[in-house]
Amino acid sequence: MPESDLPIIIIGAGISGLSLAQYLRREKIPYHVFERDPSIDARPGGWGLTLHYGLPALEELLPPELYSRLNETNVNIEAVNDPGRYLFFDLKNGEAKYSLDFPKTGRLRVLRTKLRKLLTTGLDITVSVETNSP
Repeated sequence: MPESDLPIIIIGAGISGLSLAQYLRREKIPYHVFERDPSIDARPGGWGLTLHYGLPALEELLPPELYSRLNETNVNIEAVNDPGRYLFFDLKNGEAKYSLDFPKTGRLRVLRTKLRKLLTTGLDITVSVETNSP
């Protein structure tokens, strides 16, 4: 088998591994994803995740049809297209100290479980088979 036909092995079907797999799939580069859990939704993996600076990189990784569906994973669908302003407070007196804005990228607050499920679209993932052995 020529070297170029060897698949890239991705260990773990978390957000990073799935994003990489989507890029490889889009570029028609052989890959294989292995997940230790018996299903993709076996672990909740936390609640939410805020995407801002990483959105342009994610856009480069994902096929356009998946990137366009990111809003489906939003924690609050009414907050879609949030310009992304974060206030930081002085905890001694409660006064606002400064803010960060993300005018170029905006921000997207997603549910990790929904994002992970979206990122599995079109991927072949090998999951662990549970056994009862000690």
